[in-house]
Amino acid sequence: MALRIFADPFAISEQDRIEGGEQRWQTLGSVEVSARVERWQQQTEVAMNIRLIRHIGKGGHRSGKRYGFVAGLSLIALVSGAPAGAETYKYQDEQGRWQYTDRPPSNLRQSGEVLPAPMTKPRPTQNLNAALRAKFSPETPIQEATLSTVTIKTSLATGSGFFISSTGHLLTNKHVIQLPEQERKNIQQTFGDAEQKIERHRQRLAWREQELEKYRKDLAQYEAYLGGLSGGAGKADQQAYYQSRQDQYQTLQQELAADRRQLQAVEDKVATQRRELDWKLAVSGAANAFTIVLKDGVELTAALVAVSPDHDLALLKVDQRQTPFLHPAAPQAIGQGEPVYAIGSPVGLRDSISAGVVSGVDSTFIRTDAKIYPGNSGGPLILANGQVIGINTMKQITEKFEGIGYAIPIATALREFASDLPRD
Repeated sequence: MALRIFADPFAISEQDRIEGGEQRWQTLGSVEVSARVERWQQQTEVAMNIRLIRHIGKGGHRSGKRYGFVAGLSLIALVSGAPAGAETYKYQDEQGRWQYTDRPPSNLRQSGEVLPAPMTKPRPTQNLNAALRAKFSPETPIQEATLSTVTIKTSLATGSGFFISSTGHLLTNKHVIQLPEQERKNIQQTFGDAEQKIERHRQRLAWREQELEKYRKDLAQYEAYLGGLSGGAGKADQQAYYQSRQDQYQTLQQELAADRRQLQAVEDKVATQRRELDWKLAVSGAANAFTIVLKDGVELTAALVAVSPDHDLALLKVDQRQTPFLHPAAPQAIGQGEPVYAIGSPVGLRDSISAGVVSGVDSTFIRTDAKIYPGNSGGPLILANGQVIGINTMKQITEKFEGIGYAIPIATALREFASDLPRD
């Protein structure tokens, strides 16, 4: 489309503006700024100090100011924002001045020249699907499903995800890329508790220091007392007692100094961890791009597309890539006792699979005894045919047995992100 700006009032006469009786504008093509704008910039004392622009209307004159910095940036944005593929026309106006535009006036004479539009090369699309298949040659649907599963790295931890379209869309858990508010509060509470313990220990050390100072003064008084005694067996015994107390005082001094050093080390460690966590939380809260690791170890950047307000779900996307992806299973294929497989990166181990069965199904979660550990979150729960039935989300821990894993049904994710996913 053509981009329009008000004609500069300094390149045309006052009489021209009054006779025009309307806003004059000129269009800028994608090749260069018109000669009129260039002359106006040269005539202006400071290029970005735009003076009063008058608007001529039926009701008379209205004047106002726009300062050069804002207007200058607007001009740059208008010029740089012109579509690269638009045709640009070159023609002479009535005064013989050359004009360049992507929308010529209707009365343009045939002598106008159409300049060739600059061509932009489209970025090539890399076929990750073919590359991964060639490298790993999957022989079963389960092995094939691992090609679509990725590790997601954030500033706080790692998790899992999987491709759900051939154009790079990825499903994962919201808590993989954004720390839940309750967990954030729990971490802050843990640091608060640690800092309170440090403060109590500091107060105990201060009390010990006061007691040791009293001990020192008592020893000084006892030493003065011994100096006034005459010699004899009794003084020798008292001097031996004084020496034992002096040795004890020195031992207590050394212990206090060691405890002070230990407390200082703990304070420094907690303070460092607090700073690092605050930085990671800030980065995590503002991040909209994440590193993903493919099955072959290649790292790519995935952009955040959407986050579900109601479910622990997030949608990412890798651009300019043709990706392997998992097909969703039909709801009727998900039944109790059905063998399932959880794929992901548990405890930092990439590309791992655990097997189990569907323990139960409801509208909110699919329950399974397949092992789901930290790092599995966001990975797929699949059937033996490789079709995905859910997104691994959490595990209910118990004291005496392994526990139950939970996955969000794939239908919930597809419904949640229907407007962001391809329709095919």
